Amino acid sequence: MKQGKSKILVVDDAGPVVILCVNILQSLGYAVRGANRGETALEHLRNESFDLMIVDYRMPGMDGFQVFEQARVLRPGMGFMLITAHGTPDVTQRAVEVGFGAVLLKPFTSDELRAAVETALAGKREGA
Repeated sequence: MKQGKSKILVVDDAGPVVILCVNILQSLGYAVRGANRGETALEHLRNESFDLMIVDYRMPGMDGFQVFEQARVLRPGMGFMLITAHGTPDVTQRAVEVGFGAVLLKPFTSDELRAAVETALAGKREGA
């Protein structure tokens, strides 16, 4: 992986969550782009590469797992992190089994977001 700031794509249908994540992650030195739909996120992935995609579990249209399935075909080296307000043990276990590097439950603090992003990016580097 090249040196420099990691690029992160944040995908959540709740605009305030996207804005919050973008602001926090930019303040930590990451290059961040937001999307409010899975389809929009996939369009971004067709046009540019990212080191990590943070995706919400429940969204209209495509859910986080559906976005993940298509995104990992488009960008196989990218890391993935799931955020959700519906974090049952089944959802968390499924996320880890399919390849998400971290799962973060809403609501979360900026420190929890930072730690989960670091974990997901570290897992991506180890798996690369």
